[in-house]
Amino acid sequence: MKIRVPILGTIACALLLSGCSQLEPSTDSPNVNKNLSVLVPEYVELSKARLPNGRRFLSLGDSEEKALSIFSRPSRGFPIEDSIPGLPADFKAKGWDSGTEGFGVIIHDDKIVLAMHQYEAIEADEFASILVNVQETNGLGRFQKAMQDKAEYWFVKVGKDIIAISRVAGTKKRYQVTVTVGNEHLMNALGILRDVKKEDILSNSEDHAL
Repeated sequence: MKIRVPILGTIACALLLSGCSQLEPSTDSPNVNKNLSVLVPEYVELSKARLPNGRRFLSLGDSEEKALSIFSRPSRGFPIEDSIPGLPADFKAKGWDSGTEGFGVIIHDDKIVLAMHQYEAIEADEFASILVNVQETNGLGRFQKAMQDKAEYWFVKVGKDIIAISRVAGTKKRYQVTVTVGNEHLMNALGILRDVKKEDILSNSEDHAL
């Protein structure tokens, strides 16, 4: 199995960019899951699941405008925009890829229902800072942790949403890191965490340790 994940992992693969890995849409069920349009909530109130970028953060239920403001496209980044194979036509993906960093969101009913931030090559201390930032931004205690095919995963359920982080070792003691926040039904449909052997994802509202 190919371990290295291209920038934007799930969303890039969904938009038919090259390469796929653990964080990718499942190819086992190519048919459109029409139930997702009903299962994914409207987010009348913002989710408590947040994707941070420094001191700012994006919540599920936020607007596309806010998403692209908090995660603004760098001058060398190229935009990504398309429908997503396997998802109903009312789900759209938007984002950007700079070659060393990527950001993408899935939008439904004009609201963010999944957001992903990927770093192509960062050092261990940088990853530790990212992990702490995700924990503090979301008020998390501890993540569940698992390892599968040389990829490490940290994940937790926040209400009906899931926060998942993957880390894959690269060259020169650097890592490719992907932070994903999304509705549980959408995460399952895209196959995120599908290769992780785990019991039901524990809720952050419960006192569970690794």
